Amino acid sequence: MEQSLIKTVKLGNGLKLDFYDISRKLAGDRWYVGMMMRIDIPLTDLLLTSQLFSNYSIKEIRKALGEAVCFQNIRERHYIDERKKDVLLQGLMDSFITSTVHYFSHPDFPAKYVIKEFKACLKRQAWRKNDHRGCESER
Repeated sequence: MEQSLIKTVKLGNGLKLDFYDISRKLAGDRWYVGMMMRIDIPLTDLLLTSQLFSNYSIKEIRKALGEAVCFQNIRERHYIDERKKDVLLQGLMDSFITSTVHYFSHPDFPAKYVIKEFKACLKRQAWRKNDHRGCESER
């Protein structure tokens, strides 16, 4: 998927929200209009010493997630007239900024999102460990 950075918004908690245009021509004058939003959350010691991590080992979190966690979201519209694509893309970005920047700027957002991703990772690991499909030795 080809993407080009179109805007960066500095958030109140020190992170940055990047907007990427992932639009592409479909057929004739029709377009897929897409915008991807991305926030990279580095797993710094300062973040991981937050009170929200008191029940978790920093070493265990880094082992599961690496040195950073990425929040990503896509807004898209299909089969858009070529003459309307730029206005639509700008509208998608403005709407997202208006409705969510306050949430992403909250001081607790990075830690809460990292914990959410860590728990999801643990759940996937447990599922894989207990998934015995295709194991001939257990039949």
